[in-house]
Amino acid sequence: MKRYYNLELSYDGQNYFGWQKQKDFETVQGTLEATIKEMIGSNFIKSIGSSRTDTGVHALANICFLQLPTEYTPQALMDNLNNNLPKDIRVTRCERTYKQFKVIYFAKKKSYFYLFKNLPQEIDSDYFTNITTPLDINKMKEAAKSFEGLHNFSNFCYKASPNSEKNKEIFTCKIIENQDILTGHNREGSYALIVEGSGFLKQMIRIIMGTLFNIGMGKVEIKDIEEAFSTTDFRKTGFITPGGGLYLKEIEFIRDPFKGHSVNS
Repeated sequence: MKRYYNLELSYDGQNYFGWQKQKDFETVQGTLEATIKEMIGSNFIKSIGSSRTDTGVHALANICFLQLPTEYTPQALMDNLNNNLPKDIRVTRCERTYKQFKVIYFAKKKSYFYLFKNLPQEIDSDYFTNITTPLDINKMKEAAKSFEGLHNFSNFCYKASPNSEKNKEIFTCKIIENQDILTGHNREGSYALIVEGSGFLKQMIRIIMGTLFNIGMGKVEIKDIEEAFSTTDFRKTGFITPGGGLYLKEIEFIRDPFKGHSVNS
């Protein structure tokens, strides 16, 4: 009898080539599945992540749908996983669910933040990005508002599938100053780009951040963002910033993945 669970996962992305499993690279999903297969002695498992974070990107709360051939109580499954997974991947919540729970399509809002600093010395970090060139933060704040609303983000993504939906709604896009959102790894005092939206294209937030960096350095104007929205012809306004500064904060669903569901024998 198949059993179904929803997991909430936090992970440090620096050692992984993103969420989605790949044949020749270590990923979060691949590590999770390999750990479970060894733990239960079976290959008959299935996992689906709500957000497919990119290489080096971190998560505070990614949600994963899990199908197992073995019965566990949610607490026992969480404890067993945390005892066997690498320390940079943690299960923070676990609950039974049902076969039809669509962990991708039931997501209604995803929240991310990107940490950066603006210090004159070179700093290499897997947890934030430092821009040594002086930035006009106030101008960046103004420009960030341009991304709010429903727009065609064709010019703010990387090699999106031709059939993918390019129109995305951004509910919040703002920069907050000198925030200690996370401590450790010298992250204290970072600026943070906060982005909340209905969904995101490949590397979209990192290109938005790169665009705002260019705005802050005077290389791009706010009108260039508006022009990039108004055409599907290629318009380069930003660059792809390093993945280490990006964090998936949380995902909100139209159906609560941790409400709890009865499992029929």
